Amino acid sequence: MLWWLAALALTTAEDCCWVEHASKGATLKRPRKAIAACDERHACFVSCAAKGRPAPGACECNAPQHQREANLTQEKVARSQHMRSVYSGAWLAPYNVSQKVDWHGLVGYELEAASYGVFREAASIWRSALPESFKVMHLSAYEHSVVARNSFAEAMRRVDAVVAWQLRDLCGTLARRWPHYTKTGAVVPFFGGVARQRYIDSADAQKSTVDTGNAHSLQPRSIKARALKASVCGLLRDVASEVRVVVCDDIAGDRAAVQEVLGDLATVIEVPCKSKPKHLPFLALDDAVAAFAEKDFLAFGEADLTWRFASVEAGTAAASLFRVVPDAVLTPHRWHKRYGSQAACGDGCATQPTGQNLCSLRSGARLAAVARLSG
Repeated sequence: MLWWLAALALTTAEDCCWVEHASKGATLKRPRKAIAACDERHACFVSCAAKGRPAPGACECNAPQHQREANLTQEKVARSQHMRSVYSGAWLAPYNVSQKVDWHGLVGYELEAASYGVFREAASIWRSALPESFKVMHLSAYEHSVVARNSFAEAMRRVDAVVAWQLRDLCGTLARRWPHYTKTGAVVPFFGGVARQRYIDSADAQKSTVDTGNAHSLQPRSIKARALKASVCGLLRDVASEVRVVVCDDIAGDRAAVQEVLGDLATVIEVPCKSKPKHLPFLALDDAVAAFAEKDFLAFGEADLTWRFASVEAGTAAASLFRVVPDAVLTPHRWHKRYGSQAACGDGCATQPTGQNLCSLRSGARLAAVARLSG
C-alpha cells in the first residue's frame, strides 16, 4: 500500500466509505455504504487517480460521455483514462508540484494538457465527495447548448445574462476563503477571439485564421471579458489572494479589453503566442510558476470557469487533504447550466453536476480511495 494510502487510513472515520485494495492485483472493492453518507460537512474526498495504483479501467462515467472523451485522444499527449475522468479545466496544486512540470515543453499539445501535465506529477488526484463543496461553473457548455438551439444573437443574449448573474454573485460578496488563501496565486489565460471556421452564423469565426487548438467558444470578446471578470472575482473571493491574467501579445485588443474590465483586480501579462493562442495556457503557467515562487499553492483555471467553495468549512477540509497528501492535486467538479432554464438566474438555478468529465460518485464509480478528513 502506498504511504499516502496508509496515512489516509489513519484519518478515515468509521462511517466513511473507504475503498480498499483487494488481496490480488489492483482491483478495488466498492464502498460498503453510499458515498452520500460521507457528504456531511464537506469533509470527504475521492481519488480517481494515483501514481503506482490507478483506478482500474478509469472511473465508470456516463457511457456516451466516456466515448466522447475517448475520441479526444492524441498520441503525443501522455495521459490515461483515469486522468481524463477527473479533468475539469481547473485545479489547485501545491506550488512544488506545479513547479515540476515542463510547461514550456507542453506548448503545441492539446489544451487539456494544462491539466494532465500537473496530474502526472501529483501523487494522487482528488475531488470532494460532495460535488457542491468545490466546483467551477462552465459557461461555454451552456453556450454550446444555446447556440445549437437558437439564433446566434439570442444565444449570446442568454450567455450574457448568465454572466451578469455571476458578476453580481461573485464580485464584492462575502469571501469563503480557504486557510491558504494568502499563500495561493492563481493564473487564468484569456483569449478574446473565436475558433476558426466553426459556425456559419458567426462572421468572426468564418474569417478567423488564428490557431486556437480545440478551443471553440463563439462568445464575442465583450462577453468573454465580462466572464473573465466573474472568474477572477470567484478566485479572489474563495481561493487566491493574487491573480495573473495572461494574454497573447499578438492578439490585438485583448490586453486593453482585459484591463478595462478588470481594473486593478488582477495583474495582466502578455506572452508571445506566435499567432497560436493554443500555446497560451502553457505559456501562462510557465509565467505563473516564475511569478509565484513565494506562494505555497497555485490555482489554474480557464477564463470561462467561475470558482466556488461552498463554505469556509469546505475550504478547511481541502486544506486538511493537503496536510495528509502534500503532493496531491485537488480539482473541482465541473458543473454546467441546463439548457432551457432562465438565463437571468445564472448559476442560482437549473444547474447540474453532470458536466464534462465528472465521475459519478453515487453510482458505484470505481475509485482509488475515499477518505473523511478531520478539520
